[in-house]
Amino acid sequence: MHCRAYMLLEKQYAQFQKEPPWGIEAFFTDDSNFFEWTIKIRGLKDTLWEGGIFTVHVKFTENYNAVPPSVYFHTIPFHPNIDMVTGKPCINFLDNIELWKETYSVEFILLAVQNLLSNPVLESPANDDAAHLFNTNASRYRELVLQCVAASQRYHSGWKPHEEKRPPKEEVKHTTQTATRRLFRISFDDYHTTWAGIATSKPKSEMKNPLLESIKDDPKLQTAHYGLPYNELQIQMRKQLEEHNSLMYGNFARKQSEKEMADKKMEQLNKMRRIYFQKKLEKPAPPPSSAQSEQGDHHPDEPWEKEVDDLVEWTNKLDEQEIQ
Repeated sequence: MHCRAYMLLEKQYAQFQKEPPWGIEAFFTDDSNFFEWTIKIRGLKDTLWEGGIFTVHVKFTENYNAVPPSVYFHTIPFHPNIDMVTGKPCINFLDNIELWKETYSVEFILLAVQNLLSNPVLESPANDDAAHLFNTNASRYRELVLQCVAASQRYHSGWKPHEEKRPPKEEVKHTTQTATRRLFRISFDDYHTTWAGIATSKPKSEMKNPLLESIKDDPKLQTAHYGLPYNELQIQMRKQLEEHNSLMYGNFARKQSEKEMADKKMEQLNKMRRIYFQKKLEKPAPPPSSAQSEQGDHHPDEPWEKEVDDLVEWTNKLDEQEIQ
């Protein structure tokens, strides 16, 4: 059967997890041991300690709550009321059993520790150096507190509390080599033409590029400027524009249906009929000669007429339903 202290701590732990105070997290150091707690305390807002995350160990005895627990900072801050060696905070009801009351809960103890960070008691300091700086050099004290806050954040994130100072990199002296360049004079018009063509900003969108205007009639200069012949460049630009439009807006070319394709074929056949029938009908028949009428001689048709007759006969035999 568990002792009274065990059941009391179990009850307070459950209540603490149900309604935890701001900036305080508590969990058992060992799940099998309710008498040792690990606490994470955050600095209060709008204070120098805001953003700090400090680990605190609390150890209870079987005589709790007749006697106070032992409280120690694992990440020891620079504070007038916290011992820099042991990490023990200087709180009167924890140090003096006569000031301890059984009504003090674990939550009350942890809130007192959290409040102590931003409200030091200078009458009984545990760190004389911190108390002296607090009284005489507020800016230096503030600087050290901010360093403690940053170190606690690094430790909480799994890094080393303090950044290692790296040796300064050796400056590499670069020797500059001056190359001889050939200088020559140019006219202002050439200068303006060149740099106006290179410039990316124009006063008006409709203004023409002077550099492009100057080389538009010279294919060799265009090839040197664009890297491609002008005609090939236009083809490549048109191709890229078509690909861009196809990717951005889709390909709107619609595939023809079977009915449309059949109608198109029939239209072509009808056109062929009109052309060839018209030629055949418009060809005047030659008047028969007397010799031919008397002898009854019959000359065969011309070769092209036979081809027309064969084509007409073939089109007349086509079945429209099979084409559709």
